[in-house]
Amino acid sequence: MRKPNRNVHALACNALTIALPAIAFTFVTIAGVSAGTEKTLHSFCNENNCGDGDTPRNGLVMDAAGNLYGTTEFGGKHNEGLVYKLIPNAGHTKYTEHILKSFCAKPGCTDGAYPDSELIMDMDGNIYGTTEVGGKHGGGEVFRMKPVTNGWTFAVIHSFCAHPPGCSDGDTPYGGLAYAGQTTGAPWNETSSLFGTTSLGGGPDKGTVYSLTPGASGWSYQVLHVFNPSGNPDSVYPGPLVVDASGDVVGVTYYGAANGAGALYRLASGSWTEDTLHNFCADASCSDGANGLGRLAIDANGNIFGVTLAGGSGSHCPESNGCGVAFERTASGHYKVIYDFCSKTNCKDGLEPSAGLTMDASGNLYGVTHIGGKGNLGVVFLLGSGGGWPESVLYAFCSQTNCTDGAGPAAPVIMDDTGNVYGTTAEDGANGSGGTAYRLAP
Repeated sequence: MRKPNRNVHALACNALTIALPAIAFTFVTIAGVSAGTEKTLHSFCNENNCGDGDTPRNGLVMDAAGNLYGTTEFGGKHNEGLVYKLIPNAGHTKYTEHILKSFCAKPGCTDGAYPDSELIMDMDGNIYGTTEVGGKHGGGEVFRMKPVTNGWTFAVIHSFCAHPPGCSDGDTPYGGLAYAGQTTGAPWNETSSLFGTTSLGGGPDKGTVYSLTPGASGWSYQVLHVFNPSGNPDSVYPGPLVVDASGDVVGVTYYGAANGAGALYRLASGSWTEDTLHNFCADASCSDGANGLGRLAIDANGNIFGVTLAGGSGSHCPESNGCGVAFERTASGHYKVIYDFCSKTNCKDGLEPSAGLTMDASGNLYGVTHIGGKGNLGVVFLLGSGGGWPESVLYAFCSQTNCTDGAGPAAPVIMDDTGNVYGTTAEDGANGSGGTAYRLAP
């Protein structure tokens, strides 16, 4: 059963928070380039009224012990989403779910509701995330959870829409949090700024880019950029961010910009001046892609990689607006499509890449598509580096009877040092339509 999307970003709950088997929680290397033996670690909606969670559209993070952490957008005690932990047994053959937080536990959902982004982790093992709504002003929040004896403490560190009407400080955070050094494998250092985006607010109500900086007297919040379609023209519906080696913030937008199909942009560190790196849909057929979404990957040379949900020129694409692309924007400024989805018969290579890209140390790129594949319910794919970016499908969902393995992945994968690949699906599973957490073994 397919769930309706809550907003334009529902396919793009795209964490690229990847786990090392130590206390570093970002990009890692895997030994092989194929994975295919699937194990469902948890099927959500296992309890009455989905008390264990429903619709995990976001990715996973892993700690040193191999525990997995994530969020579901719905379900939980109040049906407003939750934070969960999956604990493996000694042989990692079985995982047990523990609920760490059910949202909307306070009147007016001042503790937040609908966690719709990835989690990050700091050097002390604290986790951070955002919710789309709730908080003190109803416009969403940034939260922190700390592990303590026999549980976790929860705190809201920022509530959005403190300045209605218009919410000039931003409204409805989207895409989670980013920080300098994240792409190197380091956890957040607890002193540098965190960066994020909001889908709405900022005056024109088209979203913002913001920073949160910890200090001795608390957290300092600053709006760095307000998206405004009437100026330049600017973009709207900003996606997740990544911080490059220079401290610049880079992201994509879904709509707006010069051709109405979004843009790849950069905000220069310090001045936070916006520079449009590429306007999508640069030709009449949008062969360069349209509707950017998902977090970007950046290699050591400063080349930027990402995806668009639509556009492209896949030879077997059944959609009039295209089936999506993977792209590269080189450090020297050259933009090119490196893969057109639906290039294979019946879209067995996937269509609608929905979660951005993850890069390993060898330069290979991993991602998921929301639909397409053998069962037309999504795939995990690999784009191999070394020339030509050939695509391999690592797994096609709904390969099991009644889709007990899940369907509709919308979150990026993570990898451990043994080559196992982990992720979530937003739909189906053993309990109907609640989604799954899964592992692919090489």
